[in-house]
Amino acid sequence: MHDRLLRWHGQVRAAIASQRLDLPFARVFITDDLPEVYDLNLVAVTTQVPPAVLLRSVERIAVTAQWEHRRVEIDDPAVAATLRAPLIDAGYAEQRFVTMALTGPSELGDDLIPSTAVVAIAAQRDLGRRLIAEEPWADSEALIDQMTDREHRLGRVAGGRAVIAPPDDPVSRCLLLVSDGLAEIDTVSTLDTHRGQGWSRAVMRRAIDAARDLGAEDVVLVADADDWPRAWYRRLGFREVGRSFAYLRAPER
Repeated sequence: MHDRLLRWHGQVRAAIASQRLDLPFARVFITDDLPEVYDLNLVAVTTQVPPAVLLRSVERIAVTAQWEHRRVEIDDPAVAATLRAPLIDAGYAEQRFVTMALTGPSELGDDLIPSTAVVAIAAQRDLGRRLIAEEPWADSEALIDQMTDREHRLGRVAGGRAVIAPPDDPVSRCLLLVSDGLAEIDTVSTLDTHRGQGWSRAVMRRAIDAARDLGAEDVVLVADADDWPRAWYRRLGFREVGRSFAYLRAPER
C-alpha cells in the first residue's frame, strides 16, 4: 500500500504541476502559480545519487524556477540514510513521515457521534481557509490563498472530497481522496475553539465509511512520524506500512 500511495502521489503532482522534469536520479515538479506550496515544488529523489550532485542540481533547479525554498523528498529509507547528513549539513531540516493503513481494531466504535456530511472540496472553501490560517506556518495571505487553491486542485485531479462536521455550521473537516480502490484521508483538522469535542473523530469515522461506499478496498493516511496524531491514528486502527522523508530549507521570513 505504501508504494502504491507514493505512485499515486506522483501522478497527482504531475497532473497539477505546470512543469515536470525527469533526471537520472529524481523527478522534479514545478507548479509556477503556487510557488509557496512546497509539496508541489520539489525534487523527488528516486535512486542513489552523490550528495554533491544532488545539492548542485537542486540549487540550479531552484534558481531557474525562482523558488525561495528548497525541498527534497526521498521515499527509499536506504537512499535517505546516505543523503541525510549531507542535506542537514547544507541547512536542510529533516521531516519524517509514516504511511499508515487501516488494518487493526479501532476505537471509533458504533456509538452515536455528531452528524457529518461529504461535500465537494469547493463547498467548504471558507472552512478550509480558516483552518489553514490557524496553522503555525500560515504566515501570509498569499500562502493561505495558494494552499486553499491546492486543495481545490486535489478535488479536480484526485477524486477529492471533504468530510465536514456539523453540516450546518462546520468546524471540523478532513479531505478524502479516492482512486482505483485506494482512499487517502488527509488534513484532519478542527478549529481551535472547538477542539476536544469529538469533531475530528466524527469526520474520521465518516471518511472511512465514505471511502468504503466509494469502493475503496484500502484506506491510508500519511502522518508526521514525530507528532502526536500518529498515536491517535493508531488508536483508530491505523498501522504503519512504510516510511518516507523530506528535507526542507525554508526561506527566512
